[in-house]
Amino acid sequence: MNNYQFWEEYLEKVRKEILKLCSKKEKLLIDIHIHSNYSADGKQSVTQILESTKEKGFDVIAITDHDTIDAYKELFEFVKDGNLTTPIVIPGIEFTIDNRDYGNQCHLLQLFINPKDTIIIKDVDVNYKAMFNRSKKQFLRLKENMAIQDILKIHRLSISYEEYKEYLVTNQLPPEYDTLCFYLIEKFKSKKITTFDILDLLEKYNEYDCYEDRKSFKSKRYKQLRDKYEVNDNNYYNSRFLLSMLAVREVDDDWWDKPSSGSLSVNSFGQLKLKDINEKYKIFFAHPTEKSLKVVEEMIKNKKNIVGLELNIRNKYEDITNFYNLLNKYKLHKVIGSDSHDSTLQFYSDLSFFEIASEDFKKIIN
Repeated sequence: MNNYQFWEEYLEKVRKEILKLCSKKEKLLIDIHIHSNYSADGKQSVTQILESTKEKGFDVIAITDHDTIDAYKELFEFVKDGNLTTPIVIPGIEFTIDNRDYGNQCHLLQLFINPKDTIIIKDVDVNYKAMFNRSKKQFLRLKENMAIQDILKIHRLSISYEEYKEYLVTNQLPPEYDTLCFYLIEKFKSKKITTFDILDLLEKYNEYDCYEDRKSFKSKRYKQLRDKYEVNDNNYYNSRFLLSMLAVREVDDDWWDKPSSGSLSVNSFGQLKLKDINEKYKIFFAHPTEKSLKVVEEMIKNKKNIVGLELNIRNKYEDITNFYNLLNKYKLHKVIGSDSHDSTLQFYSDLSFFEIASEDFKKIIN
């Protein structure tokens, strides 16, 4: 039965089995940061995750979707008979929190969670409701985006928050950046308006921006996108491309002291703050960048259940000793992750990156 008690027993089995592995092997192959298609930007099923990580020889993984625990409904079907999967799956989640000093996308991982725990469910619910609040703000931003308003007027298109909510229900999707762009792409595609048409207009109206700092920043970003996305059929209606051009970070956010130009990037929307997130489950700071380590240190001082940092294969450190200095200073645990969102296995070309000493992992388990 898929209930709290079942998952408590499952977690105990997981701990015991990982400790057995640690006694047999000097090193384990782990990835504690993987997204399934229950994350709005995830493109792999739980089945695909298990197949691909098993093929690569992983011992332990964690599925850590953005602000949702829905993947564990599917995982339950694999483990309901009492057996564990190969690799062993640690239940986890990646919470989005509001932290002005950190900037955009401040994420915390919680591992060994019970997905039926009311404490976890409460935190998930706070962020789920907050995401709808963000969507409301984003539709207000779209009204301030001259390029988008021009397109809607010329092509007699209409968009609305209420219609978007219906779109989410129909397609069983969460209110996220990606899903908003899925919705917009469908609208634009119906009139054969390509992402390149939209970029043309964004660049045109950007030239009229009287704020030179924002104008210059956006101009560079649009050029980067021109260089990145080749003009071809695959990119005419590319939602990721659309997201990158519409949600330009670091402008128009809550601390921006100038009138909005309509960027969809919204940092504060009612999501959990550091002080709000539950203290029952241990926190591992997700993919901290080198420039964010000072802010991360302040967060460690203010939240007693932050016990570790993730070394993520996507991060490039000029001096990795800064990461280890922080780790050692506060006697934190290191965990290793890919932040994988699809089954291309692009991050698994160097499997040695994902090796962790069994003795170190035992300390996390204990």
